[in-house]
Amino acid sequence: MSPPASIWPEYVKNPSVNVEIVSYRPFYIVGEVRTPGSYPYIAGMSVLKGVAIAGGFTYRAKKDDFYLTRTVGAKKVQLDANAETPVEPGDVITVRERFF
Repeated sequence: MSPPASIWPEYVKNPSVNVEIVSYRPFYIVGEVRTPGSYPYIAGMSVLKGVAIAGGFTYRAKKDDFYLTRTVGAKKVQLDANAETPVEPGDVITVRERFF
């Protein structure tokens, strides 16, 4: 049972809250990029922008075929991706190696 409304001050009747995300989890990039590793996530980024942040492709890179590993709930899911696939915080981008 809640107390009568008359004991609550005026400023509690219609509260308003604003939330701003200060920083996101990083994304990770491995495989055929010049500088694999962990990088700060930037909102709205794609796989190709992630590759650019990691210094670009190596000469062995397959430039149109990627894996994206994402955690969904408690499971890790591996997705086929292309250059325009959106990246989320915590994702792992894998740039594949070409063989010929």
